[in-house]
Order: sequence, then C-alpha cells, then structure tokens
Amino acid sequence: MLMRVAAFLLLLVCFLNAHTQAPPANAVAPEEPSFDNVYHAGSVPVVTGKLLNVTAAELDSLPITCTLVTPFAEPQVKKIVSVKPDGSFTIPLDYALPNQQIWFGVGDFYGCLFANKGLYVELDMKKIKEQKEVYFNGDGVRYLGKDGPLTTYYNNYILYQKANKARVPGDMYNMMHPSDHVVDSVLPRYNRLFDSLKKIEDEYIAANASPYGWLLENERMSDFYAGICTMYFGKVMDDSIWHIVKRHKAYLVSNSSTDYYRYLYMYLTARPGAYIPTTWKDIATMQGLTVDERKIIDSLQTGEKLQGQYPYTPENSAKWIKQLKARIHAYAFNRNLARNIKMIDSIFLPAKADFLKFQLAQSTDIKEQQEALEKLLGSMKMNWCKALAKSETDKRTAKINEINRTLAGTNSNQSLKGFGKPIIQTSFGASLYKAPSLKALDFLTKLKQSFPGKAIIIDRWATWCAPCLGEMPHSKELQEASKNLPVVFVYLCTLNGSSEDKWKSKVAEIQQPGIHFLIDEKLDDEISSYFSFSGYPGYAFIDKTGKYRPGAIKWMSEIKDEAALADLVNN
Repeated sequence: MLMRVAAFLLLLVCFLNAHTQAPPANAVAPEEPSFDNVYHAGSVPVVTGKLLNVTAAELDSLPITCTLVTPFAEPQVKKIVSVKPDGSFTIPLDYALPNQQIWFGVGDFYGCLFANKGLYVELDMKKIKEQKEVYFNGDGVRYLGKDGPLTTYYNNYILYQKANKARVPGDMYNMMHPSDHVVDSVLPRYNRLFDSLKKIEDEYIAANASPYGWLLENERMSDFYAGICTMYFGKVMDDSIWHIVKRHKAYLVSNSSTDYYRYLYMYLTARPGAYIPTTWKDIATMQGLTVDERKIIDSLQTGEKLQGQYPYTPENSAKWIKQLKARIHAYAFNRNLARNIKMIDSIFLPAKADFLKFQLAQSTDIKEQQEALEKLLGSMKMNWCKALAKSETDKRTAKINEINRTLAGTNSNQSLKGFGKPIIQTSFGASLYKAPSLKALDFLTKLKQSFPGKAIIIDRWATWCAPCLGEMPHSKELQEASKNLPVVFVYLCTLNGSSEDKWKSKVAEIQQPGIHFLIDEKLDDEISSYFSFSGYPGYAFIDKTGKYRPGAIKWMSEIKDEAALADLVNN
C-alpha cells in the first residue's frame, strides 16, 4: 500500500510540474512584491458601453446587473448599473486590480468581462432579442478597447466545447468526499479530469492564436489547486505536493483565482491541530466581564465541584454557557484571527502573506469584518494591500454609521394585527417586530389574519447564515417588482447564535424591506418542524386562501422574475 501511495504522489507531482505554462516576462501577479509598484503606478480601469437599437420604454426595464469578483473574503460584489437615456452605461470599479472578472447581465444577454486597462461593451439589443438569448458572445455583441481582445478570447473559450467542459464540475463534486483513501483513489481520477480539460484548452489555443492563452492555463491550474486544497481539508498534504500548491500564482482576479486563495487559507485552518475549541474557561479571567457574566462563571465553577446537585445540573450548566455564547464567540474570533495572522506570516513571504490575509475577514457580521480588517492592516507590509485594507475598513465604518442612523429612526404608528406596533419602521420599507411568546400555529394564524386575501412568503434565516444572506438581494428585487401583487414577504430571524442588536443591524445593513420578526429558539424549532425545514435558510409559501403549499419555494433565486412570482401567487 505504501508503494502504491508513493507512486500516486509521484504521479501527481509530475502532473503538477508538467502542466504549468510560464507567464510572459512582464506579467506580475498580485502576490508578488513588484505588484506594489504596478498597483500604485496604475489607475482604475474604465468599463463603459452602450445598448444599441433599444427604445426608451425598453431602457426602463433593462437594468444592468454586474457581479464583480474581488480578492477579499467576500469574493463577489453585486452592483446594479443604470443605463442613460442614450443607452450608454458605466460600470464603477473600486481598485486597479489586474484582469478583474465581471459577470454582466442585461435583458437576454449574459457575459463575462475583464477589466485591466479599459473596456467598451457594445450590445445590439434588437439582434440579441431576435435570438431570444445570447450567452458570452454572438451576433450583436462587441468587446472593444484595450481589454476587448482578452474579453472576446475568454468568452469564446467558455463557449468552446461547452457541453464537454460542463460535465467537469459534476464529476469533481462526486469525487470530493470519497469513502476510500484520498490519495490512493481520488487524485489519479482528479488528474485525469484536468487532463481532459487541458486537451480541450490546447485545441482551442492551437486554433485561436492569441497572447492570452497562458491566462487560460493559469485559470485552469488555479481551479486544480483549489480542488487539491479542498480534498485535503482536515488532512495534511505530502510535502512534495504542498511545496507546489503553495507556490502557485494567480494572475487574474477571477472566480478561479479567488477559489484558490480562499481554499488555500481554509486548508491551512482545517489542518489537524489548527482548530482550538473555546470554552467558558477561556474567558473566566477576562477583564471587562459584566456583573451577570461573572455570576454565571461563578456558578459554572461551583458546578464543577457540585455536579448533579440542584441547581448545578448539566442542563442548567448548558443554559449558563449559552448565555455566555456572545462573549465566547468574540474571544474565539479575536484569538483565531491573531493565530492565523501569525501562521500565514510564518509560511509565506510578506507579499503573498498580505494578499492571503484578506481571506481572514470572513464573517457575516459587518462589525467583525471591520475589526478583522483593522487588525490585518496593522500586520501588513505591502503598501498596496494596506491601501485596500484601509479602504475596505473605511467602507465598513461608513456602513456601520449608516446602519446606526437607520436604527435611530422613529417607530411607526401603524400596528400589525396581533403583533402591535413595530419596534422600528425604516425608510427602505422594513417593519421590525419582536415575536411574542406563541406556539407556532398561533403565530402563523395571527400572521395570516394580519394579511387577509394575500399570499405570504416566509423566509427563515439567521444573521450568520451565508446562504440566507446570499438569497436576500434576489428576494429584495422580487419585492420591489411585485408591489401590485397580493403577496407579502415575512422574514423570521432566529435568536439562535445571534442577538437583537445583530438582527437589527443586519436588516439595516442589507436594507431588506418586508415584515421582519425576531423569533426565539423555541418558536424557531416549532416553525422548522411545522414546515419540515432541514436548516437555514428555509422557505414556505402560504397561498391567498391560507393554504400551505409544501415545496413551492426551495430557493428564492428559483423564482426568476415578477412573472414567475405572479404565477405562483395567482394560481
């Protein structure tokens, strides 16, 4: 067995070394020291464009959606771009990042843009509409400017043998969690999978001469190394593999490159021994504990000596620990952040270490993001990384101030039947209520009585749930597009792992309109059981007659548009 494993490791190392194509001499990756000069000498690229052959009425219904890929812990940022009366538009970018990927959609067109020096996108909407839909490239699509050739080349490659390449993600998913030894079984098949992609890529490059072929190779290898890191979560790579994986450089800011850096960081923090659990004992001697927190710790310390005696039962100890959850989480967050900064600095040279540190600000809490970025800023050596960390910190500070202003708004005089007045009524259409102590069926009955003749979409979420938050923007779009439909959006946020302040702040941060309830864990559990929710998020649809329709909504994003929502509500 050891000989077989060694043979497979040798095969993998040969694969890694044989499949890398050297970039041009003038290419500089963000993780290289010389990128400091490149960044400060450059300027933010300008991405503009124009929609041709489109009426003024059509322009009103053609907002442009852009998803910018970033090197930060939040790998994608969505922006809605307005179109001027003459059909022109500008996509605002924040930083002079190299070959920043932008996923772009308008009407029946969807494509992938790259911004490096400057790009102009020209779309003939009449031709595109006649084809019903156009993806990436086709009749009526022109990518112009300095970044036009790369954008054209990349989009054409996406379309090249698309069906054959589309099978790869599914095959990768199926081999990610094998029951047998990861090296002995999975890696050889994984290598063959990427070999098949290389053959397709080589054919495309051979048939389409371009100075950008090496970037396709770089993208594919970023995907390859990201997958290697994923397969080794909770394990330790052989040194011969790790040496190659950690020295990879990504030359684009794309989905593939951000996956590589994110999964590289996650591999490091998931290695055996990397995680240190935090308990109430870690905070027992902390300064700044409240009187109530000290009383709880005193009870826990006494309980260790008087286990099982009333009131020092395991059940009560669990309740006391739960009351310390926020303090324990804050301690763990700061300790892990400090340990991970030190760990990354010990493994990588400063330029790569600083670039990788952006992944450490992974939190769904904007205040924690701000605190993490401030600490990262103090540890960074590269000036361009410091500039970005400072800018991102300032953005979150401004957002927190905006949230505080929103939450300082006056309460509404309006009341919701059975629930009273909202504790906060926001300018963006959110009404926030604290749910009373009710059984799930009583709560749902009062909810339906409050909205006679209307359908109700229930969204069960948590402030810490990334998939929940990922669905919120689409839910918001549906709300704004369905003001004439007999439907209300009701958001039930659990107290589990959160707090009232975090709930208020998160609603204000994402500016999510609708009816919001903060529900305790008991009501959360009952509602979850009633609707058979398996986790967060959970969605339920109650029609206009008050009848629950199981399975009507699995994900908010599956309700594509207003027409689909109207079909659900009115049928």
